[in-house]
Amino acid sequence: MRRVNDRVALWSSRLNPPPWLGDALGGVMLGLMFLPSPLAVLAPLPLAMLHHRLAHSTAGWGAFRHAFAFALAFFGVHLAWLPISMAAVLGPLGGLLTVLVLPAAALTWAVPLTLTRVAFGPRTLLALPLAWVLLEALRTQGPLAFPWGAPGYALIQTPLAQLASIGGAALLTLLVTGTASVLAGLGGSRPPVLLMGLAVWGAGLVWGREVTPPITPAPRTAVLVQGAIDPRLKAQGRTLNEFQIYLDLTRRALRSGEADLAVWPETASPLPASDPGVLPALRGLGVPLLLGAPGDVPGQARNSAYGVDGEVTGRQDKRVLVPFGERLPFSGVLGGLYTPVLRSLGMAGYTSLTPGRLLNVLPVRDLRAGVSICYESVFGQLSRQAVRAGANLLVVLSNDAWFGQGAGAEQHFQMGRLRAIETRRFLLRAGNDGVSAVIDPWGQVRFRAPRGARGAYRVTFDLSTIRTPFVLYGNWVVWASALALLMAGARLIRNPGISLRPISSQALDTRADHGERCQSTGPLYGR
Repeated sequence: MRRVNDRVALWSSRLNPPPWLGDALGGVMLGLMFLPSPLAVLAPLPLAMLHHRLAHSTAGWGAFRHAFAFALAFFGVHLAWLPISMAAVLGPLGGLLTVLVLPAAALTWAVPLTLTRVAFGPRTLLALPLAWVLLEALRTQGPLAFPWGAPGYALIQTPLAQLASIGGAALLTLLVTGTASVLAGLGGSRPPVLLMGLAVWGAGLVWGREVTPPITPAPRTAVLVQGAIDPRLKAQGRTLNEFQIYLDLTRRALRSGEADLAVWPETASPLPASDPGVLPALRGLGVPLLLGAPGDVPGQARNSAYGVDGEVTGRQDKRVLVPFGERLPFSGVLGGLYTPVLRSLGMAGYTSLTPGRLLNVLPVRDLRAGVSICYESVFGQLSRQAVRAGANLLVVLSNDAWFGQGAGAEQHFQMGRLRAIETRRFLLRAGNDGVSAVIDPWGQVRFRAPRGARGAYRVTFDLSTIRTPFVLYGNWVVWASALALLMAGARLIRNPGISLRPISSQALDTRADHGERCQSTGPLYGR
């Protein structure tokens, strides 16, 4: 037996894994759940692994290594489709450059989580869920805004998603990461903490099921048009042939009956809807339309949506542009760097789009459409603003053909479903090659067109004027989290001894192979 134990010890020493491997495996697990997958509801489990390691790490570099390895592995899996799709569009160099998004995205998680460990010491597990809420809110801001992978979206396919009508995606993120902290502290926490967590999940599941009604017929009819035009052909030069495809598809769908609305996707028309060469043809369809087309502001390139009912009834310009896709961030400073890269990609004439500044709810008869153009559908505040301005219907015009056939389009679609729940509005989604769909106010997919198929689909929908707590009070979860962190930080400042003592009452046990480890004999939630 002793000889066997000696051999096991020898092989263990030889196979001793690097310290980052466990973090990376946890990130891979979370990434596989977010592809998306029905297993996404289990996201608190790999996040609990991360929270446990952060709470037991040495503050600073040790915490950063854990957080960065986890985040890099997660985004490497979650965004694996991105360099592949960009390589197909821009060539190998374009795909290679897109790989840089992965460590950049990982830093947006790793840095705030490390700062949380440094600032809150023994109270790290308590602070982490609040920090997650804030960091995800920050990821929706600025020229590099990229909220892909927010933990709250793990619940989109469960009844718990109905909580978004109360506190938006931030409340779901708080629930997922709060559960992760509870699980991470099981070894030292009191049983009531676990019971309270189970009670919250149970109550959320029951309430979510109760408020979700059975699907009943909706009284209004819309035509969703999916042109399935190769985006590479659009990049080579826009033609009126694209426009004719959409006209023909719409006419064909209207032969079987009238409709209250027709919806075309992002950039469906190569010319502005107000152009004399386009508007008469749109008027001749005899149906109100919402469509994507270039903006009609002289001297500016804009990505816009139009309402048309005989005449143009309104225009909404895309306000949140895709970083490095529609806009080059910090081009005033980095122009010298962008120029040779764009030339290498065959895009020497590239110019950034001009973002819209104003919110315009598009009126089409008694419809008041809050329109999100493609990327904008992952920003809950835009839909909330539209509903507060009177929108009784949400519409997403998209062109996910750039994503290829990978998971990107599906992730985009699933994230956008939450906008319907947050506002309790029907959401009509028209995509160039999909996902074209109808989402009801409870996030249920009532219709979904085949991806990549060319067609026009008659669907039903309804209008709503109710206002949810999220619409009324917005990001109250974010502000409450910020206030709670400030109060906790102030308490630590008043009692510096608390913040300086290690997580446990024992000294740090530094190991040569791992670099850091903290053994805890008491609760990890502070005192």
